[in-house]
Amino acid sequence: MIKHYISLTLILFTLAACAPTGIIAIPTSIADRRTTGVQVEDQTIELKALYEFQQIPGDFKASVTSYNQNVLITGESSSQELYDRIQDVVAKIEGVKSIYNEVLVTNPLSFKERAKSKAKDYGITTNVLARLIKEETKSNVSPVHIKVVTEKQIVYLMGLVSQQEAEETQQIAKTSKGVLKVKSFFEINNKYKKN
Repeated sequence: MIKHYISLTLILFTLAACAPTGIIAIPTSIADRRTTGVQVEDQTIELKALYEFQQIPGDFKASVTSYNQNVLITGESSSQELYDRIQDVVAKIEGVKSIYNEVLVTNPLSFKERAKSKAKDYGITTNVLARLIKEETKSNVSPVHIKVVTEKQIVYLMGLVSQQEAEETQQIAKTSKGVLKVKSFFEINNKYKKN
């Protein structure tokens, strides 16, 4: 019997290690201000959106980030019709509370241009998170409570934060290298204090 539990545990760890981020719905942190159920719901929303996007014909690239069931859609679409369809698909996903559609209606980038843009965006996100971690001891902000998404050098911030945490996070993001603009989609509640 114990052998079966050990085997099952090893299989689950192997699957988790091999799976792309977000494939297995495991809560990200016990320090997260979202409940474990909401963390799982956010991951489920992201997976459902990814699946639904694959059913839409047309020239677009879209990504979904769900935080406390508030959904940020980023990417690019070749037409307003596709932009609307992307939003409609997300709106029909069970559990979605609100949608921030930041998809740009433009000619989608070539593969090479997209790869270059993604590399730059990844560097910006990493830099913002590193600065949040560095500033954590001096400020009220804990990076555990902040979600950072970068698309075309625009930084999008999400999280459950106090007004002071929101302001400090925005300032850190705005002064980070390579950032063109910062957009915040925080849920503000001043009862939150740094853990």
